[in-house]
Amino acid sequence: MLIPNNPDLDFQELNRRIEAEVERYRLGNSERALPVFNPSPAERYDRPYGWMQLIQLEDEALARAAYPTLIGRKAENSELQSTLHKLRSGWDKFEVLAELRYSPEGNAHNADVQGLRRARLKNTIRRIPVVGKMILSAYGLMLTEARNRHYIARLDLLTRQIKQHNGEMLSNKDQFQTHLQELNTYLQDHQKVLQEHHEAQKHQAEQFARLEAELKQSRTVQQELRARLQQLERQPRQVAVAAPQETAAAVPAVLQHQSNIPDSFYLAFENRFRGDAETIRGRQSYYLPILDAIVPLNHGLPLVDIGCGRGEWLQMLPEHYSRIGVDLNSMNVEACHEQGLSAVQQDALLWLAQQPENSLAAVTAFHVIEHLTFEQFNTLLDECQRVLAPGGVIIFETPNPENLVSAATHFYTDPTHLHPLPPAFTEFLVEFKGFEQVQIHRLNPIPREYALNEDSEVARRCDALFYGPQDYAVVASKSLT
Repeated sequence: MLIPNNPDLDFQELNRRIEAEVERYRLGNSERALPVFNPSPAERYDRPYGWMQLIQLEDEALARAAYPTLIGRKAENSELQSTLHKLRSGWDKFEVLAELRYSPEGNAHNADVQGLRRARLKNTIRRIPVVGKMILSAYGLMLTEARNRHYIARLDLLTRQIKQHNGEMLSNKDQFQTHLQELNTYLQDHQKVLQEHHEAQKHQAEQFARLEAELKQSRTVQQELRARLQQLERQPRQVAVAAPQETAAAVPAVLQHQSNIPDSFYLAFENRFRGDAETIRGRQSYYLPILDAIVPLNHGLPLVDIGCGRGEWLQMLPEHYSRIGVDLNSMNVEACHEQGLSAVQQDALLWLAQQPENSLAAVTAFHVIEHLTFEQFNTLLDECQRVLAPGGVIIFETPNPENLVSAATHFYTDPTHLHPLPPAFTEFLVEFKGFEQVQIHRLNPIPREYALNEDSEVARRCDALFYGPQDYAVVASKSLT
């Protein structure tokens, strides 16, 4: 503690500052971590502060906080600018605080302050013309050395704090690098485990796909064996409906060339080469929108599917449509019956010959007409013209010989196929037989990834010849008149 032996010095204020610096120095050298250095001012200063908190502020923060602390209200903008001008033009902040504290509003508020006696005296001297400025200048020269010591001590304190903060930052940096290395090691190990897990999942998926394929093949074989067993157990097949002698003589058999082929063989053949029921339904769903425009079908007349097979097409038709299947294969007919579908085992031409005129809404045949001779195909169209109601429709799908691979290879996989039917011929014959609105729909092209990866006229022509649509359908309607 300093002894007050110089009346010109405010030892009370000086002792207060020394105590504050000692306290800050003690806190700065304590074992507790220093707070993060943030040179930005506090977010809000428009509230009363304690006296020790107030004198730690500087510049605008001090000006804003001084008014609510010393006179009990926020500073007006003009007052704030005036106070800032004084602080930035050389006034000591204690002089500014003394001016506010001992103003009429300050005396009325009567805030508790310490050490403003000298600052109040300086304000009084400052108001003396000419002589006041001289006295203050002389007093400032007297305090120069003390102020230098104060600033040096403060700079030394700040330097030590910065060094300590830098040391902590370096220590934290080392710890962070250690943690980062540990994290990288953990991530690498985890990534390795994930990769092993992914490879194991991939291997399991491949095994599952292989087992699923084997199971599917096993089911197909079981179906074929079951069909053969039923064929052996069944008595020789009888024709379900005998046609009149004169009709049988006039109408050639649709699949006469298949008469010596066992039903069990052809069922197994279709299971192997035509595709499963889901694949067939996916392809035939293309024709569903065409049915919406068939007026007789929506009025309740039936659709007949020639060569209905396992009933995929009949099964996917809307429930309100009347439908019936016709097939020579007894096993296919039984498969339709098991699904609750209406189907008859009979030669299609004989069945059509027994139907009344204008009694059907639509006749469909998927991969049937390539089994027919020209005479049979010709008769089929004649019968369709007779039995279809006005506005009725035919839909015949067959392999597309415009695709050379299908025409030269896939077509002859089926031993019951006779010859490919070019779309131009089929279109002409259907028109010749009196059908209207004849359209050719080319379907099921080879996937694009198998086409030639080249942009040239040769590549485009090869794509059309080798990778074009594998099937086509002829769609036509009977005249309304």
